[in-house]
Amino acid sequence: MSSSPPRIVLVHGAWSGPWVFDRLTAQLRGRGFDVDTVTLPSVGGTVDMLADAEAITARLDAATGPVTLIAHSYGGIPTTQAGDHPAVERIVYIAAFALDEGESLQGSLGGSIPDFWGVADGMVSLGRSREERIAMASADLPEDAPAELAVALADMFQPQSLTAFTTPVNRVPAWKTKPTTYILAEQDQLVPPAFQEHVAARAGAHVIRVNTGHTPFEEDPSWFADLLVGVVTAERTVA
Repeated sequence: MSSSPPRIVLVHGAWSGPWVFDRLTAQLRGRGFDVDTVTLPSVGGTVDMLADAEAITARLDAATGPVTLIAHSYGGIPTTQAGDHPAVERIVYIAAFALDEGESLQGSLGGSIPDFWGVADGMVSLGRSREERIAMASADLPEDAPAELAVALADMFQPQSLTAFTTPVNRVPAWKTKPTTYILAEQDQLVPPAFQEHVAARAGAHVIRVNTGHTPFEEDPSWFADLLVGVVTAERTVA
């Protein structure tokens, strides 16, 4: 196996975009890593989860060298669909939906529409109002975070296609064929830590627990970049 660092490909979660990784990407590049991001077309669009998986596949097809594929939240679903790709060396889930074949996001949440989904015209918003979005963003940030940060984050979220949340994984999940790490956010207010424990155990993942909310890379990008570098380099040293 090559001793050079692998390329990192980051897959964002629901309602967001590659912008959510801007500060983390800068930190990783400053540590010498090549970093790519994927834009999931179901955010702001009407396509399903399989189209998101195709976007990931296109990015992996274009990659040079081995890839560590890192997925946050909803992004874990199309990553599970597309991650069994020859370029992928390892998958890292961050508070993510590491689902099994036949499972969808909505199904994994019990099959009903969660209270915090605002559903209209086939699209889903985070929260049923701007005020709810701000409250949820604020709840996931450290207590000392400025209030304007929650407002700024809430206003960047976009509606997402409902069909992306109802489309099941339709192939053998990538975590059955690729080495997998799961970063479990113990203070997560969006994806329950107990659910994270369940999917991480089922995937046989190496679990790293962090005392953060749903987006640890936003809380402290430098610390989280160091954590990811440790995951990638340690695993490659062992390999």
